[in-house]
Amino acid sequence: MQVISSFDPFAARRLTFIANTLFLIGIMVLYPLAGALLFSFVNAGVSLSHVDRTMLPSMRIIQACGQILVLAVPVILLAARHTGRKNPFSLESLAFLGIRRDFNLGAAGLAVGGIFLLQPLLYTINALQDLYLWPALGTAGTEVVRQRDLMDSFISELALVRSVPEFISVAVVLAVIPAVCEELLFRGYIQQNYSRSMGSSGAVLLTGCVFAFFHMSAANLVPLVLLGWYIGYIYSKTGNLAVPFFVHFVNNFVALLLLLLTASGNLPSQVHPEFLLEALWWWLFVGGSLLLFVMVVWRFSADQFFNNG
Repeated sequence: MQVISSFDPFAARRLTFIANTLFLIGIMVLYPLAGALLFSFVNAGVSLSHVDRTMLPSMRIIQACGQILVLAVPVILLAARHTGRKNPFSLESLAFLGIRRDFNLGAAGLAVGGIFLLQPLLYTINALQDLYLWPALGTAGTEVVRQRDLMDSFISELALVRSVPEFISVAVVLAVIPAVCEELLFRGYIQQNYSRSMGSSGAVLLTGCVFAFFHMSAANLVPLVLLGWYIGYIYSKTGNLAVPFFVHFVNNFVALLLLLLTASGNLPSQVHPEFLLEALWWWLFVGGSLLLFVMVVWRFSADQFFNNG
């Protein structure tokens, strides 16, 4: 039995559950393949294990092109096909993806506040995993940590900047483009399509999980699921993809700033999580931030004016 969302004028034109899932699987398979092909084309004869700093500009271009070509372009073209418009940037095609002219600044600010309030919990989850889960898993846990450290090292290299123009280009590649492309795919297209067959809540939960798996990081799986659920919930309540764009961008941009500050020595490179987890004040801080976070979530649920759909 299909559940058609009452506020979605395009519900009847959206993909079925099976078609949507098959499309999603195709994107998940194509994305890493496209990245590998772009790398081989731009850096012929060079192995991924022999990347040096002279290749950073091309790696950034590959990162940006991969997301635009594999995540954003198919979604934009499919939206035009679903709406029957030749122009993929027509108002109706953009509305199909939840992109509209109206933008509630108050809703966006409140949503960003929720992201910051969620961070202490996400840090605590990662700390508990590092202290207890990964060591308990033995070899498998060691491999999870190794893969995470490799990814962190790769991102740190991509984020290496020496000038203001380079910082702007890195911010575009690591903060702006991922926010736009991933939100177009996961919230604007996948979540809305799933809403056709399983309702808004089920679509938020499933899409959030898929969003986390897409990042291929076992070490960050739980935090990414929580982030995916929160951003999906925000979209379901606002009905405007500009708000998830903004929230996702701020999350990425702040992470980039923290990375650069750590690399420059302005922030400590290592924080000992066991000290925080043993401190009563930390748990009070986490509890307080979670209470405020729940209030933010409740506010979105209570204020129907946020939903302009």
